[in-house]
Amino acid sequence: MHTAIAICTYRRPAGLNRLLEHIAQLELPSNVADRDIAVVVVDNHEDGEGVDVCERVAPDYRFALRAICQPGNGISEARNASVEMALAVDPTYIGFLDDDEWPERVWLVELVRVIESAEADVVGGPTRSVFPKSAPTELVNNPYFGADMKLTDGERCELQAAGNFLIKADTLASTAPTSFHPDFAQSGGEDLAFFTQLAQAGANMVWASAAVVHEEVPENRLTKAWLRTRIIGVANSRVRVMQMLKPGVIPSLIRGAKTVALFGQAGLMSLIGLASPNLANEAEQLRWKFLGKFSAHLNRKTTRPEGH
Repeated sequence: MHTAIAICTYRRPAGLNRLLEHIAQLELPSNVADRDIAVVVVDNHEDGEGVDVCERVAPDYRFALRAICQPGNGISEARNASVEMALAVDPTYIGFLDDDEWPERVWLVELVRVIESAEADVVGGPTRSVFPKSAPTELVNNPYFGADMKLTDGERCELQAAGNFLIKADTLASTAPTSFHPDFAQSGGEDLAFFTQLAQAGANMVWASAAVVHEEVPENRLTKAWLRTRIIGVANSRVRVMQMLKPGVIPSLIRGAKTVALFGQAGLMSLIGLASPNLANEAEQLRWKFLGKFSAHLNRKTTRPEGH
């Protein structure tokens, strides 16, 4: 078995079906046959809509396809279950995708090419958002949508998002069975914690610029309320990850000083923003970022809306 592709899904049967269709159209590395690919799906909702999708398409699917229902307890448990399923087929590599995404045809070829040429342990690629026509320009250009580090092929990096990456099975097995920490199950940030731990263990992570995945942005994410929740949650989980993995008095003081500096920056931008709508939006987002970080310093966790 060459590669297992692991997918977590939550109440997006149409998105999962689209993703499976695109996976079935993937180009494969020259030395890889269809029988060398397995797709494993974990449905994180008790209704099992994702399992139903997989059972419907599995008999005629290009690759081996298996799905289980793992309801409740958030994204970390679902990701850990997908890790267990993927490792069980004894692959060389394991790739990860989410149910609101779809890869370009060369996705797997590019990930494998770069991870092997760079002799790396992990490789990630760009996740590019696809917006509705109604999306305002300021959201289309907002960095809180998508995930693109804009690096060159083989450039070393520390990955942060789990929606588009390939990892050596041996490297992933060293983190199991709790590869994704349960403390971030409801808040998000489990992927940042995962990659931070890999970096601390000395894993070599690189970038594959042509291994592109597209991500649908639904209408409900075009609101100020959603963006506010998103920014506060990302900032909160980032501080909590560092608190867990980089403890100690000095690191804590440095984090606190950065949060104080952010408060001052947000205040200054808010004053400048009185004369400029664009700067006012930037100032508002800085204030949300501060709120997320400050709440983490107070040992408060944010909660990400399910399915988001």
